[in-house]
Amino acid sequence: EIDYAIKHNIPVSINHDSPYSIDQNLWGRANECGILEDPYAAPPEDAFDLTTPLEETPDEADEIILTFKQGVPVQVDGKEYQLDDLILYLNQLAGKHGIGRIDHVENRMVGIKSREIYETPGAEVILKAHKALETITLTKDVAHFKPVIEKQFSEQIYNGLWFSP
Repeated sequence: EIDYAIKHNIPVSINHDSPYSIDQNLWGRANECGILEDPYAAPPEDAFDLTTPLEETPDEADEIILTFKQGVPVQVDGKEYQLDDLILYLNQLAGKHGIGRIDHVENRMVGIKSREIYETPGAEVILKAHKALETITLTKDVAHFKPVIEKQFSEQIYNGLWFSP
């Protein structure tokens, strides 16, 4: 497929040296194809970019205080950030500690299974902190209902059904 694209001047973001299909945005990075299609193969380090391998992470933890306002993170250690800058900062900080690596086999909407490697260091920190906040703020009923609607809503979004009722 790569050879066909090269032969016919079709621009693609993969090549024989890096046969991955990569999608990246503020929230993280998704990586598939190549050796990653083998569910028995450990993902090679060149499949990662936002996170440090565990054996190369610092020996000392970085502890932070993440402040939320109406459920949205607004400060790290008392310093205010715009949301996009806060996510980028946490991507860098958590990524150097190897936080946010996810190796996952997805069930796509059309029935195909696909292994993907995700890197979401900032998101991992924000979501874990928010879940901790929820344990002391949500009522029992809301705490039990939230995971149900959360799963259904995220699947709708993943499947591209943004405006579906």
